[in-house]
Amino acid sequence: MYTPTRNVNINVFLHRGCWFCYQLRQTSQILSSVVPTKVLDLEHTQAEYIYVDDPRLQDVLLHRSNNDLNSTIVQEKPGITDTVITWWKSLNRSLAYRFLRIAQNGSLMDRQKAVYSLSYLKHLKDWDYWQIAQMLDARTAVALARMPNVDLRFFLRPPFWRMQHAPYEIIENLRLLLSELDKVCANCHPCLSQFLEKNFGNTQRGRLLFDHDLTAGGLPGPPNLKWDHVLLESCVQTLHHHSSLGEHSKDIANAGGLKVLMEVQKYCENDVNISIMLAKIFSNLSLYNEYLRDIYSLGWIGILARWAQHTDIRLSAPAGRALANLDADENVNQKYPRRIYLLHPLHRTRSSTKLDVVFIHGLLGGVFVTWRQRDSDSLTSGQPESSSLPSGLESMVSMSGEQPQEFLRDLAHDLEISEWKRVGHDFEVILDDFPKNTKRQAHGPFTCKGDDVCMAQEEQDRIHRTQCWPCDWLPSDVPSLRVLGVNYNTNLSMWLPLCPIEGIKATLNERSNELTTKLATAGVGRRPVIWVCHSMGGLLVKKILVQEWKNNDRNHICKNTRGIIFYSTPHRGSHVAALKQTTQMFVWPSVEVQELREGSKQLLELHNDFLKMLDEYPIDIISFSETKSTLVTPLKFPLQFVNPTSSDPGVGEFYEIPQDHLSICKPANRRSFLYQKVVNVIKRHLQPSKTINNIENLYT
Repeated sequence: MYTPTRNVNINVFLHRGCWFCYQLRQTSQILSSVVPTKVLDLEHTQAEYIYVDDPRLQDVLLHRSNNDLNSTIVQEKPGITDTVITWWKSLNRSLAYRFLRIAQNGSLMDRQKAVYSLSYLKHLKDWDYWQIAQMLDARTAVALARMPNVDLRFFLRPPFWRMQHAPYEIIENLRLLLSELDKVCANCHPCLSQFLEKNFGNTQRGRLLFDHDLTAGGLPGPPNLKWDHVLLESCVQTLHHHSSLGEHSKDIANAGGLKVLMEVQKYCENDVNISIMLAKIFSNLSLYNEYLRDIYSLGWIGILARWAQHTDIRLSAPAGRALANLDADENVNQKYPRRIYLLHPLHRTRSSTKLDVVFIHGLLGGVFVTWRQRDSDSLTSGQPESSSLPSGLESMVSMSGEQPQEFLRDLAHDLEISEWKRVGHDFEVILDDFPKNTKRQAHGPFTCKGDDVCMAQEEQDRIHRTQCWPCDWLPSDVPSLRVLGVNYNTNLSMWLPLCPIEGIKATLNERSNELTTKLATAGVGRRPVIWVCHSMGGLLVKKILVQEWKNNDRNHICKNTRGIIFYSTPHRGSHVAALKQTTQMFVWPSVEVQELREGSKQLLELHNDFLKMLDEYPIDIISFSETKSTLVTPLKFPLQFVNPTSSDPGVGEFYEIPQDHLSICKPANRRSFLYQKVVNVIKRHLQPSKTINNIENLYT
């Protein structure tokens, strides 16, 4: 039956389909005229085929059998060297993960041995180091960081280490941190409050005024902070000062300061002075093991490990102290508080420590100032002048025409060294800083042979000068030592502002009580001790020993003290401290200076008690006295600080050295009598230890 309605629907559908196709074609033409469609074919600009010009692959294209393919392709057989290298790398990798499991889950003795073995593995791939770094826990990471020359790839980079904050953002975050610390301590630290008011006073008030969104009403925004590197350094220095007082270092960690300090470290990575202050902050915080996880999670362990390998002792020493305090497996019941520096060993060592050597500086001195090598311009050679130099060389050196002066001087020095190597082994050489006068029991050593080790080190000491000879020289000449340096602040005048919260611990009695507590915390008194002290440091050592003697030697310091070496210590005071009343009105000498007056009753009583203590606890005493005057700057007039009468304690060996007060504790080189005498005393009292370290016993 015919249905016209159905035909009409079909026609309508066809017409609409044709209209849609027509519109689609027109739209495509319009777009092609406006937008070049060739940009869509950029990835097809190269030919879509590969031209193969290798006869070995012709069999693949001709679809031959597998046997034919194997016969045409030449396979090189691996050599024995490749096999050994592959096996060795695979063994190293498997051993690394095995040592890691033992270091994390083994006993104390096994953990220590595994950490040594893990750190000594080489030829690992980068991804092996990174995978091990992700598997480390905080305790194992600290143990690895204390290994000498550890590969820094063992430690993860700080979180968001690629993110760099703008300088003004760092300043703002420091300001917020300091303000938070000021609130936490309830304004009990006046230095912190004064610093904020002086440097951020307007900013602080502006922030309080514009806490709400007032800018929408057309009011100006809060004052902006300006970038200043000096201000940044001052903020970090203020944080260091705050962390040095009591337990305030905890407040920095609790207020989120570790993240802010990481921002500072990333921006000032190459600034040694700021890095030193940051290392000191963490050395103060490291006394509290509850913050180890936070320190590790923010990536500070790897940074401390890198700082501990730094050539500047001012940076490596506080970083090493921080890691030593965090290393609970190695330093059991032993911490290095503020003012006590661990100079050696900065890293874990297999040998057992048999003797402690403690260095204490004098007035206005410091660990990294007092114990450095003497300046080269004041050195005198101990070698005899050679008489076999070519004739006319002296006149050539004085010429300024044909050859440069420096070239001829180097030539003369080379000829002298060559002559010395030829005949030097037949002589004994007088040590530098030879005593001008001696008293009682003096027996040297005064000379060394031409082929002695001290003679061989002369050229190296001249080229590679040390900034801390107790750290660089003693451990290599006398093994099995622990070398500690004691720091304390002193003032010549009371005009300088002091921190009220820190208190004034300027008298010998107050300082000795503070240092005795800190030295006992560091484990001094548990093994034999030798004290090396300069000027006022010798008085502190005497006070520490006398107080311990009167308190029944509760820390066993007197019993274990084997020797004391005094460098120009004023046992009977110094006439420099005796100022007239008119001069005191202008200078206002500090308590330290007043106690050093010549003929001081307090010093004489201390010395009498010291002599009585020696009757009960015999101790080797070696004393050096200055004989030259010191040029006092900026006045530039000669002044002898301590005369031989005051430097002589009346017991032990006594030597008068032709040096001034500042250079008498700075040996010229390893051939100096001032240094060789210290080595001689230490070796004489270095007895084999009865207890052998567990690690050393295992490796033996």
